[in-house]
Amino acid sequence: MKIAMFTDSYLPQINGVVTQVKNTSEELVKRGHEILIVAPSHKSKSYEKIGKGRKEIYLSSVALPTYDDYRITSPSSKKVLRALEDFAPDVLHVHTPFSVGWLGIRYAKRLHIPLIGTYHTLIPDFMMYLPIPFLKDTKFAKNSAWKYTNRFYNKCDVITSPTGAMKKELEAHGSNKVTVLSNAIHFQQFNKHKKKKYETKKPSLIYFGRIGFEKNINILIFALKHLVWKNHSLNLSITGSGPALQYLKALVKEQKLKKYVEFHKPLKDSELAKHVGKHDVFVTASTIETQGLTILESMACGVPCVGADYLAIPHAIKDNKTGFLFAPFDFIECANKVEKLLKSSSLRQKIGKNCIEEARKYSLEHVVSEWEKLYAKVAE
Repeated sequence: MKIAMFTDSYLPQINGVVTQVKNTSEELVKRGHEILIVAPSHKSKSYEKIGKGRKEIYLSSVALPTYDDYRITSPSSKKVLRALEDFAPDVLHVHTPFSVGWLGIRYAKRLHIPLIGTYHTLIPDFMMYLPIPFLKDTKFAKNSAWKYTNRFYNKCDVITSPTGAMKKELEAHGSNKVTVLSNAIHFQQFNKHKKKKYETKKPSLIYFGRIGFEKNINILIFALKHLVWKNHSLNLSITGSGPALQYLKALVKEQKLKKYVEFHKPLKDSELAKHVGKHDVFVTASTIETQGLTILESMACGVPCVGADYLAIPHAIKDNKTGFLFAPFDFIECANKVEKLLKSSSLRQKIGKNCIEEARKYSLEHVVSEWEKLYAKVAE
């Protein structure tokens, strides 16, 4: 098959959407499919990359003023239109509902290409990054974001959501034709660095991923302070980049926790997997997850997880089986759940084994087989 993918988030960015597009496209090429990827350029001009079974077109773009990682491109491109006409895809897959996504929808309709849209990101909770003071945090702004979401995704022949929780959320707000189809993780890459020992004198916690305000990483810092106050010897690694990084560094300094917190640069692939496997507990306070790939990647390393009981996180973290859940924004309960794991290496080991078996279900090989079936069905 020939598959065109349009995304506003792609390399050199590191986030869940990028990971999904990169990993699934590479696996599809291995299986003999041809891939065309259209994404924003992070350079000053457009350029192309051509490899075996794949072509990548990077369009000139400008950064969103309040979030450098997000790029805005032109609403039309003769280069992309010609590339699509030459490539003649069997199906076109849009991964994001912004400028590149709209480009994909416009040309799919013009060229009568079957269209799939995947809902990766809870758009209403990203309104904080829009350069519109006072309005961006209002109920009106969130309602407008849902109307925008529906306007975009309801143009697709099929909408996919990675979890049942997000399917319900989409349907409750007016989206239709929603199919649940999971995102994938590079299970073998992370499992290769699975934990061998669960006995540690100084346990280490880890959060990795986008360092955004919507991830509520400040809750993890307050939970850490509570654990330090209770005389626990431990540390927290915050790995990644994003707009909240300087705020979090200032908060750590303000709370006198500098010797307990390490800020680590973004990592990817086997380097990231090795880094994650060195830690004892993955913890997240995010309330915007549509699936939570970083949770599943941690689980593939045999690392127990603690997360906020909200949206799709309970889909990955099975309470008392693959980790523990806490009430959103409750840093005391978060600390208590982490403490429960810290007190027992045998419990961490038991949960770690459960994590590996749960994460195996989301392996690239398994999930891409499901995507192949959907692509073939939509192309028909």
